[in-house]
Amino acid sequence: MAIKARNLVASLLLATTAAAAHAATIQAFEPDTLERIVAQQKGKAFVFVVWSLDCEYCQASLKTLSQEKRKRKDLQVVTLATDPVADPQAVALMKKKLESVGMSANAWAYGNAPPEQLRYALDQKWHGEKPRSYWFNARGERVAYSGVITAETIAKMTAR
Repeated sequence: MAIKARNLVASLLLATTAAAAHAATIQAFEPDTLERIVAQQKGKAFVFVVWSLDCEYCQASLKTLSQEKRKRKDLQVVTLATDPVADPQAVALMKKKLESVGMSANAWAYGNAPPEQLRYALDQKWHGEKPRSYWFNARGERVAYSGVITAETIAKMTAR
C-alpha cells in the first residue's frame, strides 16, 4: 500500500511540474531586452505588441491578433505588458489573459528599470499611448503603429 501511495504522489508531482512547465512565463523586459528579442527573431517577420491589463483597446488588439494567428501560421507575435513583472497579482492576470488568447509564448512585462527608461529603450519617440505595436519585417526593419489592431492593420503591415 505504501508503494502505491508513493507512486501516486510521484505521479501527481510529475503532472504538476509538467503543467507548470507549459504555463505562460512572463519574462522581465529591461533596457537591453528589445535588442535580444530582435536578434532571436533574426530573419523572421514578427509583431511586437505593447499592451496593459487596464487597456480595453489592447484587449481588442490581442483578440484580433489571436484570431488572425489561427488563420496565418506565419504571424509571429511577441507581447510586452507595461504592467510590472514584480507584481505577482499582475503577473497572474497577464498569464490568464495571454493564455485565454493563445499568446502565452514570448511574453514580457516591464522589469525593474523605471518605466520611463523602458519606454525610451523601446522607442525614443513613443509617449506611452496604447495599444502600440512594432511591425518587424524579415530584414529587421520596423514600423511603429499606435491604435487598435484590426485584420486590415495586420494585412497592411505584413504585406510590406
